[in-house]
Formats: sequence, structure tokens, C-alpha cells
Amino acid sequence: MAVAAVCTVLSLGYFGATAYWFMRDDMAASAQAERRQMETLYQDRIDRLKSEIERLSSRQMVERESVEQQVTTLLRRQQLLSKRHEVVTELMARAEESGIRIATQNPVPAEKPVRTEGTLANIDDDTSAMGGEPQPVKDPVKTLGLRGEPDTETGKLNLKPGIDPEEQAALEAVGNNLAVMDRESDAVLDALAVATEKQIDKIVAATKPLGVTLIKRKSGQSHNAVGGPFVPITGGTFLDRVTRTERVLKALHNVKNRARLLPLHRPTRSASISSQFGPRTDPFLKRLAMHTGMDFKAPYGARVFAAASGTVEHAGWSGGYGRMVEIRHANGFVTRYGHLSKVRVSEGDHIVAGDLIGNVGSTGRSTGPHLHYEVRQSDEAIDPAPFVTAGDRLAALLKH
Repeated sequence: MAVAAVCTVLSLGYFGATAYWFMRDDMAASAQAERRQMETLYQDRIDRLKSEIERLSSRQMVERESVEQQVTTLLRRQQLLSKRHEVVTELMARAEESGIRIATQNPVPAEKPVRTEGTLANIDDDTSAMGGEPQPVKDPVKTLGLRGEPDTETGKLNLKPGIDPEEQAALEAVGNNLAVMDRESDAVLDALAVATEKQIDKIVAATKPLGVTLIKRKSGQSHNAVGGPFVPITGGTFLDRVTRTERVLKALHNVKNRARLLPLHRPTRSASISSQFGPRTDPFLKRLAMHTGMDFKAPYGARVFAAASGTVEHAGWSGGYGRMVEIRHANGFVTRYGHLSKVRVSEGDHIVAGDLIGNVGSTGRSTGPHLHYEVRQSDEAIDPAPFVTAGDRLAALLKH
């Protein structure tokens, strides 16, 4: 019995040990397989993360290149706008020299002028406005903290998906401001052209009764034959507007120079008209006679001025005129200034409109101190009244 028990114990111990070794090998193999699986899963995750980082890095580079390109475009647009501003400023200065001033709600900024739209008259084909706007961004890169391609129709920036919304908003704001200033530069040029054309029209209309032609128009074209529906200005490039503005400013300059050659300057200051041109009762003979000029009642010694530039042809006594000055002007016009108390020019002198030529008196055939003023053409006396009226209307315009 004792022996049997011992054998049984030994058998159980052997089988238990054998079972242990077999089970230990299975557990080790299972753990190793699990470890290999975990290593594989971990490596997969590492590979996926690396791939995502590379993808994100590549995307950021693409987006950053897009933003850099857009800011470069904005800088080019601003440089172009700066050059346009120089052109607009120069044209505005020329216009102001000619007496053209654009009415604006806000002053035009010193660095960047920024259109009222209306129908446009065509002047040199023989045929007030606005301004003021935000200052341009001097350094978009520094201002935005980044380095836009604008849509040619909307002016908005075409940014690729994924670009930071704040960057997109900042770029669009700069692009929009540049577009606004671009449009307002066009508006200033349109306003300058329209205002200039209006001045030309005023001068032409004022001198029309004088029978002179200050501007040539196409055959069959009537200056006053205008009409049609209002059509806002929507076309034309910046260069077209510059060309048109330069053309009308040159036309205004020429029209003013031609007008200044006409005897439009008042021969006396603050003097009333005591006798008009035309038939009247002669003050000495008391019968109907032709009065060949206008009489300006003025105090003895009042100053007398040349009505236009020209050359003195007579300076001295001349029968019933008493002391008289006669000046020959362009376009065949001649002016006479009679009954002077004193003559202050000599024959052959070249004088300018407004020059002092003598003093009011009562010499010759005169009933009292006054100036007898005549305008003659082709040796025929014509009514001076339209010239005086036109001169009064254009005095301010022709100063510039």
C-alpha cells in the first residue's frame, strides 16, 4: 500500500511537470505573437501619423505659396495705383490752373485721390465730383503679417480652401480697398473732364453772340442739338480717361487763349452806361444820328484800360474824339477810347488786356466827363454791348 501510494504520487508529479512544460511553451508563444501584433499595430499608427504630418506640411506649403502670390499681386496693384495717382494729381493741378475745381464731400487725400457718372460732351472731336478715400496700405506684408489673386470681375481674392479665415478676410479687405480707390480715380478723371467741358461750353456760349468761332466742330454738327436718355458711364479704361481729360484740358486752354484775344475786358471800372450804340438824338444838333459806340459815365480822371491785347495805332488828338487811343487786336478787331483827359501810351506800343492806357476826360465833342468806347471790325463800327456782356460773364473764367 505504501509503495503504491508513493508510485501514484510520483506519477502525478511527472505528469504535472510534463503538463507544465507544455503549457509554458504555449503561453510564451501566445505572448510573443501578441507582442508582435502590438508592435505591428504601433508601427502602423506611426506610419499613418508620419503620412498625415507630411500631408499637412505639404498642404501648408501650397497654401502659403498661394497667399504669397496673392500678396505679390496686391503689391503690384498698389504700385500701379500709385502711378495712376501721380497722373491724376498732375491732371488735377493742371485743371486748377485753368480754374477747374472738383466739388467734393471730403477733401481729396494728399497721397491718393480716390466719379460721378453722367453723359459726356465730346469737345475736341469737333464736336462737379468727388474724392476722398482711405489711405493706401503702404506695406501689406507687414500689415497683414503674411505674404491675393483678385477675381478680374468682382475684385475679390480667390483663396484656396483651407486658408485661415482671418488671412482671407484681411487679404479681401486690402483687395477691396484697392478696387475702390481704382474706381474713384476713374471718377475723378470723369469729373475733371465733365467740369472742363462745361467751362468750354460756357465760354463758347458767351462768345457766340460776337460772331466768332472759338472751337471747330464737324460739318453739320450743331452745338445745341443734343438730347437722348441718360446712360451712365461704365466703359473705358484708365488710359482712355486720361487721354480724354488731357484732350479737354488742352481744348479749354486753346479756347481761353482765343477768347482773351477778343476785346472783352471792361474799359472802365464801376462806370454806368449813359448812352448805348445805335441811333440817338445828337446832343449838339438835336437830331437823329448814329452813335457808333457806348458812353461810360465816369469821374474826370478815372482810369481807362485796354479791352484786349494789341498794338496801339493812334494815341493823340482825333477830331470829335478829342484825345483818343486806337488799338488793333487779333481777328480784325479795333477798339477806340475817346474824350480822354490824358493819354498814357504811344503809337506802336504793344499792350496787354487790362493795361492802363489813359484817363477819362471831356475833350473833343463831349458834354461832360465820360469815355466813348468803340469796337470796330473791318473798319465798321459794331455794337460793343455783347463784348462787354460776354466779358462780364467770363471775367472769372479768363483770369486763370
